[in-house]
Parts: sequence; structure tokens; C-alpha cells
Amino acid sequence: RGKMVIPGLINAHSHSYANLAKGMCECLPLEPWMYYAMLVGKFSLDEIKLAVFLQVIDSVKNGCTASVDHLSREYAALDASLSAYSQTGFRAYVAPMIGDKTYDQGLPFAEDDLTPEERAEFSSGKPRPAADILAEVEELIKKWHGYGGLLGVMVGPSNPQRCSDELLWRSTELAEKYNVGFHTHLLETKIQAATGHYLYGKATVAHLADLGVLSPRVSLVHAVWLDDKEIDLIAEHKATVVHNPVSNLTLGSGIAPLLKYRAADVNIALGTDGSSCGGNQSLVRSMCLAAILPRVSTPDYDKWPTAAEVFNMATEGGAQVLLAGDRLGSLAPGKAADLVVINLLNTTYQPLNDPVEQLVYG
Repeated sequence: RGKMVIPGLINAHSHSYANLAKGMCECLPLEPWMYYAMLVGKFSLDEIKLAVFLQVIDSVKNGCTASVDHLSREYAALDASLSAYSQTGFRAYVAPMIGDKTYDQGLPFAEDDLTPEERAEFSSGKPRPAADILAEVEELIKKWHGYGGLLGVMVGPSNPQRCSDELLWRSTELAEKYNVGFHTHLLETKIQAATGHYLYGKATVAHLADLGVLSPRVSLVHAVWLDDKEIDLIAEHKATVVHNPVSNLTLGSGIAPLLKYRAADVNIALGTDGSSCGGNQSLVRSMCLAAILPRVSTPDYDKWPTAAEVFNMATEGGAQVLLAGDRLGSLAPGKAADLVVINLLNTTYQPLNDPVEQLVYG
């Protein structure tokens, strides 16, 4: 009595390691901010596990029962993170964040744009062969995917521009082989949109389509700077866009064209991104912004997303990212009991007029 039961919210994009980097950089756009994100490479295995436990605690406190963790580290650290998740009872899908290019190779630098010293700094570390990287991902899939009925492993290229074409199409083959999700950042900033044309001579999404990467198992994170033809390609291949409004605003990346995705009937999920650029793991805050940000793009209020539509993005939309729409995302006979119970005596729900609207905005 006096409670509301909802399907557990599904965070379709996060980075657990960022829980140890909260409050470490403010007022920076993505490209220089990435240096702070790279701190994950210095964390010990115990710190990686601690970050996972913080991720789970913050997620559960915010009504989230499942999340995608896009984590960049070597096999031992990825294995440690999955081991930590296995101790929690939380539903976690780890997507090893892989790439085989140096930092400068993913940016639109010509050979003479950087001094030798600058290039040495940007190019620290030698990329590993695509086959070696994916062999480790395959080992993680074999060991952990489906473990305890709660854990999953996805294939997670960091960003198309940080990966060779070989790594992208081999990642696609691996995801298809084991029927797992393919999860990647896409066109988060205007610089990335320009980089795509610089590297490929065409729009990035068109290049992915030509490689045969796009499919319903693909989730594209951020997707802020796409043109109309790229949106049509995503819709044609039934891929999912994962909207991260908090981090997009925090890093000044822009506002994703959510209304265009809805008009094209693209599946939309929601994410929090990492706590280092979003503050916490509150998917409710992502829902609120997803509902109100599109209103600055048009005065036609009939086109504004409703609270119910945004709630669906945070539940059924996210379940599609996990390839688990038959088991997660709604309250129905036969589905998993990933339930969140909300106390309606909280002032947010007093008086109780529209519980879903009050959840999304309150």
C-alpha cells in the first residue's frame, strides 16, 4: 500500500571507472576532457572493483536495475570488473571499450599540424592488432556472458574514428557469432563529425553502413551531430540511439536531435554516461532532460515527448540495447522480476495526479 511498482530502469550507457574520477575536471569539452577519462589506465584491479561497487550502489539508489558499462582496460581488469558485478546481484552488461588507433589518429590532424614532441605525447602507446584485442573480448564472452542469469558481455568499439575498419567489421562478426550487442560512441561532438569526413571522405554513419556494421544489435551512444541522411540510415538498419543528455550538456557537446529520431521511428534508450561528466548515475535526471530539452527546438508542443514516452526510453528502449526485450523493460507475466518500488509518501508524489509524469519530472 502507498507504493508504486515500476520495471527497473535500464541505464544503456555508463562508465563505472568514472566513479573514481568525480569532480576532477570542470568546464572542459570532450577532447581535452578525455585526458582525465584516461586515468582508468592507472587504476589498480582493486580500484576497478571499488568503482563497480560504487556504480551498483548509486544505480540501485536511483531506481536502476541494469546498466551497460563501457569499460576500457586490459583483460585482467575487465575480468575483475565482471567478477565484482557477480557479487552484487545487479544486472550488468560490460562492453569492453576497444580501439586500435592512437589518440591523434582519431582526430583530424594532418601530418604537419603537430610538432614531433606533440605527436609523441598524443601517440603514447602502440596499438595492438585487432585480432588480439577481439580474442580477449571473445574470452570474456565465453566466461561471463549469461553468468548467473544476470551478467552480459557486449562488443564495444570505443568510437568508429578510434578503430580501424578491420576492427569494426571483425567486431561486427564477433557480435553476430555470439548474438551479443554492439555498443559504440558516435558523433558526440562537432569535431567528431568533421573527423568522419576527414577520415572517410563521407559521413561516419554512411561509412558504417558501407562496412556492414549497422543492425538491430547496434547501439550508438550520444549521436548528437548526425545529418538527416545519417538518421535515415540508422532508422533503415533499426539500430538504437542511446541519448545521454546530462553529459552532452556538461561537456558542451550539444543537444541530440531527439525529435528527428522519434519522427524516423528510431529506438531510443537513455544513459547517464560516467559520473565524472554527469555527477551521478541518476537515470531519472536523464529522463527529465530528455523530456524538456527538445522543447527548445520547436514551439510545436504536439511534437514534444511525453513523460510516458521518455519513461519507455528508460525501460523498454534500454532492454533492446541488451537484446533482452523479451525479458526486461516492462511488467508482464513471464518477464524477469527486475522491480523498483517507490514510496508514494515522498513529497514528489503528494498529491498524486500523474505518477509517471511526477516520476520523470520530480
